[in-house]
Amino acid sequence: MGKMGRLMATGALLAATGLASCGADPADGPVGAGGTAHTEPRNTIAGDVREWAVETTTDRAFDGDVTFAITNFGTMKHEFLVVKTDFEPGKIPLTSESRFDEEAEGLEVIDEIPEFEVKTTGMLTVKLDPGKYQLLCNIAGHYKAGMYKAFEVVKGDAPVAEPATEGDGTDADAVSNDLHGSVAEWAVNVDAAKAKAGEVSFTMENRGTIQHEFLVVKTTYEHGMIPLGADNRFDEEDKGLSVIDEIPEWAPGVTNTLKVKLEPGKYELLCNIEGHYKNGMHAAFEVVP
Repeated sequence: MGKMGRLMATGALLAATGLASCGADPADGPVGAGGTAHTEPRNTIAGDVREWAVETTTDRAFDGDVTFAITNFGTMKHEFLVVKTDFEPGKIPLTSESRFDEEAEGLEVIDEIPEFEVKTTGMLTVKLDPGKYQLLCNIAGHYKAGMYKAFEVVKGDAPVAEPATEGDGTDADAVSNDLHGSVAEWAVNVDAAKAKAGEVSFTMENRGTIQHEFLVVKTTYEHGMIPLGADNRFDEEDKGLSVIDEIPEWAPGVTNTLKVKLEPGKYELLCNIEGHYKNGMHAAFEVVP
C-alpha cells in the first residue's frame, strides 16, 4: 500500500519468546506522547501502532532526516505511513473501500513501513520538509477507526547527541571484570573495553525509550560488520560468531545483570533486535589472558 518503505523489522532488541517488540507494551503505559501537542522536536522517534491508535514519543521533528522505530502492539497486521497534508487529523477523505487514495490531491505519502506482523518493529528513515503531516495506517477501515496522529516538521537543526558523561562512555584502556553500562537508542556503553579471562559481570541499565536486549558475542568479524539478513538482524547461528549469553529484552528504566565466563578473544556487546545493530547498538570488547 503506497510507496514501499525501508523496512527494518526490529525482533530479538526486541525476545525471550522469539518475537520482536521495540517499545514498552501499552499495558505498561503509552509509549508515545499520545495526542499531546507541542512536544519537543526530536529526529529519532519511537512509537507503536495498535487497535486503534498511533502513538509516538513526540509529535514534532526538525526538518531533515527523521527516523521512526514503530512496534505493532495490536492483534493484527498494521502499516505506518508518513503523509504530508493540510487535511485536519482524521479528515482525509476516504473511498468506498474505507481507505484514502494515496495519489489524491492534497496529500503526499512520503514513505511507509508496509504491513508488519504483531510484536515486530519496523524502522523507517525519511527526509522531511517543514509542514504538517499525519502518521497513520491506511489499511481498509483503520484510519477511520482512529489510527492517525498529527505530526509537524519545523525548521531547525536536530540537536547533536551529547558526548557521553563520566560512567556512560567506554574507557578504551580500562580492564574490568565488573562492568556497568547502558543501552539506549542507538548505542551500547560500558565503562571498560576489556576484561580478563574468567567470570565477567555486566550490569546494564536500559536508558532508552523502548525495550532492548544485550548480547555478548564472540566474533571474528570486524566491529559493526556482522552480516545482516533481510530482516535486519544477524543469524545467531552464523559460523563467524558465538552468542555467549544475553539479557533478553527488558523495559526502559530497568537495570539487569548478566554474568558470563569468557575466554580470551574479540567480542561485541550488542542488541540484535531487527534494525538496532545496524543503527549503532554495538560496542567492541576484548578479553585478555
